[in-house]
Amino acid sequence: MGRLARMPRRDSTAMDLRLLDVFCAVYEERSFSLAARRLGLTQPTVSAHVKSLERSLAARLFDRSARRVDPTRAGEVLYDAIRPLAELRRAAAERLGRFLQRLEGDLLLGASTIPGEYLLPPRIGAFRKTHPGIRVRLIIRDSKAVLEELLAGRIEVGFVGARLSDGKLRFTPFGKDRLVLIAPPGFPAPKRGGIPLEQLKRHPMLVREQGSGTRHAFEEALGRLGLRLEELDIVAELGSTAAVKEAVRSGVGLAVVSELAVACELANGQLQRVPVRRLDPLLREFFVVVAAGRTASPLCEAFLESLGLRA
Repeated sequence: MGRLARMPRRDSTAMDLRLLDVFCAVYEERSFSLAARRLGLTQPTVSAHVKSLERSLAARLFDRSARRVDPTRAGEVLYDAIRPLAELRRAAAERLGRFLQRLEGDLLLGASTIPGEYLLPPRIGAFRKTHPGIRVRLIIRDSKAVLEELLAGRIEVGFVGARLSDGKLRFTPFGKDRLVLIAPPGFPAPKRGGIPLEQLKRHPMLVREQGSGTRHAFEEALGRLGLRLEELDIVAELGSTAAVKEAVRSGVGLAVVSELAVACELANGQLQRVPVRRLDPLLREFFVVVAAGRTASPLCEAFLESLGLRA
């Protein structure tokens, strides 16, 4: 017999599922350190895995800078190609867990700032005590971005402060919040009943970015009273409640924020609440939102049941 022709050696790391898991974590977190924390690895290990995958594919998957990690076009193509595989593996693990009568795996949640930072953490803690096999992964974005993540299938449940008219999404009331106008210490105390609504036009104002549930609720409240946000003296749009609070404390302007987010600052005198006639009380709801027509996983069902909700 003649000798068999030698086949070209194929680098096995190109199909290494562990490397693909690490790649997905970096892609979704946009950070090597956050991906490492999520996976229980060291940051050098995560970096080494990504470099190994890049070598095996002969393609750069991320552009690194001091502050950002952005996927290249090759990285985007790879993520879109392997995401169904990750979802299939997760579904298989959940089915096996049901067969073995245990709930294990990753539950992917998304929340806007206020529910994500103030309402959900204690509920996640209580849930983990009864379901230690479930690892909850929570991303915090503005309401618009959370809904986009949900529609794209990258998270299973969202918690937002704005309800949109979209037949692809199902909203259920989850909780309530009060929005308040805050000012720096020493702001002139208003007369009884608060400052007139029209007087807001005389003060520099700070607002959250487009897509924020807080901004959406404030704009709706102004609209009901015949006033538009554009009529106010908006001096800055900021991407987080923490940034808004710091800017108000520094005297940049006034802002309407969640009372939950400023409870400590109001109590210790770092910020001052200013009542506004006709605007107070300004209440808004939070919603739990799922994709209409999409079957909830057992992990999702268990979490929503722990909140007194149904999938």
